[in-house]
Amino acid sequence: MRRLTDLKPEDRIGQLLWIGFEGVSVQPQLRELIRTVRPGGFILFARNIESPAQVRSLTDALVRACRVPPFIALDQEGGRVSRLRPLVGPTPTCYDLAQRPDSEAAVRRHAMATARALRTLGFNVNFAPVLDLSDRDPGNGIGDRAFGRDAALVTRLALAHIRAHARSGVAPVGKHFPGLGSARADTHVSLPVINRSKRQLWVEDLLPYRRLGAALPVIMVGHAYYPALQGARPAPATLAGTIVEGLLRGRLDYRGLILTDDLEMGAVDQTMDGARLAVAGFAAGNDGLMFCRSAERIARGFEGLRRALDDGTLHVERLDRSLRRILVVKRRFVFRRRPPYAASTLHGARTAFASLAPPAELGADPTARL
Repeated sequence: MRRLTDLKPEDRIGQLLWIGFEGVSVQPQLRELIRTVRPGGFILFARNIESPAQVRSLTDALVRACRVPPFIALDQEGGRVSRLRPLVGPTPTCYDLAQRPDSEAAVRRHAMATARALRTLGFNVNFAPVLDLSDRDPGNGIGDRAFGRDAALVTRLALAHIRAHARSGVAPVGKHFPGLGSARADTHVSLPVINRSKRQLWVEDLLPYRRLGAALPVIMVGHAYYPALQGARPAPATLAGTIVEGLLRGRLDYRGLILTDDLEMGAVDQTMDGARLAVAGFAAGNDGLMFCRSAERIARGFEGLRRALDDGTLHVERLDRSLRRILVVKRRFVFRRRPPYAASTLHGARTAFASLAPPAELGADPTARL
C-alpha cells in the first residue's frame, strides 16, 4: 500500500474522505459504509469515547475494516477541546501554557504527553496545533484555544508542539488556514467575515503557515470568508480555489496534505448535498474532505466524486496528485507498527497534565459534536 500503483481503483476516491460516525464500536451500518466508500480517514468525537479499552478496541476495528490503513484522528488540543478528558483528566489551555515563563518547555511536555496517549489508544493524527491568533475572548470560537495574538510567539510554540508530535509518531495538523482569530462569529454556527487587509493577513495571520509549512504534514483550511483574498462573493475559504490552490498551494508553496474542516458545519451552505460539497472541496484544491456525521452525505460525497471523475469534470491526474500526498503522510505516520495499549502511558499523561496546572473551570467546547 505504499505506492500509488498499489491502490485499487475502488480505493482511490475513498482515500479523499475523512468521516465521523455514531457509536462506540464498528456496527454493521458503519461496516457497510466503510465497504462502500473506503474512507481514507476517521475522526472520533466524545460520542465515540467511553473508556481506554473501548477506544483502543474501536481504533483497532477501524484499521481491520479498511483495506488501506486509515488516518484515525481527533481534536485533542487541550483545555476546552479535549476529547480524552474522561481518560486523562483536565489539560491546560494553549493560552495558559503560553503565559508561563517556561512556555516552550511546557508546550513540549504537554504535546509529548498528548501524543503518547494518542498512540497507545490507536490514533495517528491530532487536529492540533491551533495557529490562529487570538486572546482569551471566546466570541470567535477560538479564544484560549490559541497560544495568543503575537504571530511570532504562536509560531515558536507551535513548532515545539509539531516536533513533539512528529517525534512520537502522531501527525500534527495546523489549523485553521488562513486564520480565524479575527472572526466575530463561530464557524460551527455561521460564516464569519474576516475584514483584514492582504497585508495584515500576510504579516500576521499567515506568518505561522509561512514559517511552519515545511514542518507540517497536514494543514486544515477553515470556513471563514476573506474579502481581501476572495473578492466580493462570500464563500468559505475551504471551497475557494483562490485560498486553497492559489494561496496555500501556490504562493506559500505548501507541499503537504490539505484537509477541509468539517463540511457539515454551519459556515458551509448546508443546502448543498454531499456530492456538491465534496466536488467543490476537491476542485478548490483540498486533498482531504471531512464529513463528521451524516452517513448519507458521506455516501453522496463519494458518489459525486466518482461521477465527476468518470465524466471528466474532475481530472484523474489531479486525483493522483492528492493520492501521492496522502501516501507520503501515511508512510510516515500510518503504515507503521501500532504500539500495544499500555495503561501506564495514559497514567503518565494524566500525571504530566496535572503537573501543568490546568484550570478548574474550562468552559464549553465549541467543537463538540454530540
